[in-house]
Amino acid sequence: MLPATLDTSSQDTIAAIATAMGPSGIGVVRVSGPDAVAITQKVIHFDAGRRLEDRLATVVQLRDPGDGALFDEALVTYMAAPNSYTTEDVVEISCHGGHTAVGTTLNALLGAGARLASPGEFTLRAFLNGRIDLIQAEAVADMVSARTNLSLKAAREQLGGRLSRRVRDIREQCLGLLAHLEAEIDFSEDDVPAVDRHQAKETITSIIFDVRQALDHADQGQLLRTGVRVAIVGSPNVGKSSLLNALLRYDRAIVTDTPGTTRDTLEEQVDIDGIAFVVVDTAGIRGTADSVESEGINRARKALFEADVALLVLDCARGLEESDYAVANLIIEHGLPALAALNKSDLPQQLSDEITVAIGLDCPVVQTCAIKDHGVEPLRVALSDLVNTDNIQAGNFPLVTNERHREALRTAEYHLGASKKAVVDGLPAVFMG
Repeated sequence: MLPATLDTSSQDTIAAIATAMGPSGIGVVRVSGPDAVAITQKVIHFDAGRRLEDRLATVVQLRDPGDGALFDEALVTYMAAPNSYTTEDVVEISCHGGHTAVGTTLNALLGAGARLASPGEFTLRAFLNGRIDLIQAEAVADMVSARTNLSLKAAREQLGGRLSRRVRDIREQCLGLLAHLEAEIDFSEDDVPAVDRHQAKETITSIIFDVRQALDHADQGQLLRTGVRVAIVGSPNVGKSSLLNALLRYDRAIVTDTPGTTRDTLEEQVDIDGIAFVVVDTAGIRGTADSVESEGINRARKALFEADVALLVLDCARGLEESDYAVANLIIEHGLPALAALNKSDLPQQLSDEITVAIGLDCPVVQTCAIKDHGVEPLRVALSDLVNTDNIQAGNFPLVTNERHREALRTAEYHLGASKKAVVDGLPAVFMG
């Protein structure tokens, strides 16, 4: 995320830890700015006559700029401007990892004259210096926070400029048409020919088509970036928590035979075929006089309202109860894509796969036995199929994975539509731009 407040005119040299804090073999501290080399040289020590060379890693000792005490041995890499991430002189110090070693290195650089970088400031400088555009800058954050291999690859597509190139092409088409329209408006008394209206209509139609292509599968792109929220809902004691544990492949939720054990929502992330699913275990929905259980049921309803997918769990060893119908009605009211799990399939069955029709919920059905791990893999496959990720897995990543990008393209589509209508209605050129 780019810092909200920053003096972008500043030409000072910044430094920050570039790797995650914690025990590790190596930690990297990055320095960027006009004095990156000079400041680093106050902290490093190597043989006389040697110097930092562009693109050459050098083994050095690190010393405190105040008292000169040596505190670590490191590998230093210098990247001269403009061929660096920020287009400025950049030095990266690979020292020993851990809070103390990395922190001491950073403090030494700050003591030598560097300023502590704001969060995202290296990427901000890369953007301001023209190294990357805004879409690519946002993609850096997406890569860092990627939850699965597919979301990482999608972010890499953005960072590589795929969407930027598409938007640039669309913009150039718009500017080309706009230039001709402005010429017609500004030089109407001269011999500048008017824009051919039929050709203008065809051009705008083509641009709208390109915008809609960029928007194709934007919903899937957003889910790929943020994860698919799945609310596990159902009556008490149907095995919702057991199913959560089975999907996660470890015991996360407390499971007992006592109905109403789950009093709060519990959410965990699971990777299914490269898609991040945020699975939310909820309290059993039923009428109750218990104030604590009632609050849990309210939170279950809220989780269902916020979900992308509802996983309805039914106990196939007993008949349908009023609470089962109530939960199904909630799913229908919210208009959510749904999947039904007929749990406890190891017991004599009272429900069949067609039972969802009886409760008014036409959705895929999977028979499961969570405590014996039966049917869990088919359930994972069904969840994957429900969000229709085939085109993503084939490598055809959505262009748009960011809500800001989607809204900008939708706005462009709206205004292009208005321009096309102006052409069709025969309005003057001033109404077409």
